[in-house]
Amino acid sequence: MFSSLKRRAQSQKAKIALDQAETTLEETQERINIEVQGALNDYKLAIETYFTNKENLTLANRIEQKNQSKYFEGMASTFELRQAQLQLYSAQNNYISSIQSVIQKKLNLETLLNISEN
Repeated sequence: MFSSLKRRAQSQKAKIALDQAETTLEETQERINIEVQGALNDYKLAIETYFTNKENLTLANRIEQKNQSKYFEGMASTFELRQAQLQLYSAQNNYISSIQSVIQKKLNLETLLNISEN
């Protein structure tokens, strides 16, 4: 009689331990899914930012070229030319930063997904 009670208690302990392990596994899987989804969202946003900065760079380049032409024709001041150049430099900086961000976010996502390029 005591041995059957002991077995039942051991069985209940084992079931509780199994339930706890399953709960821990589910929680871990959920955390991983959330991390992966966050990394994927970060990567998508970095790509969108890259394309926006690329368009801004193209626009800033055209504006700087127009102001340079106007300056050489005497229709724009050095201030206007300098402003256009500063905007171009800023756009170039933002573009390069967005490239770096895309690379970093991609690496973060690949690390989470355990993807390696060998």
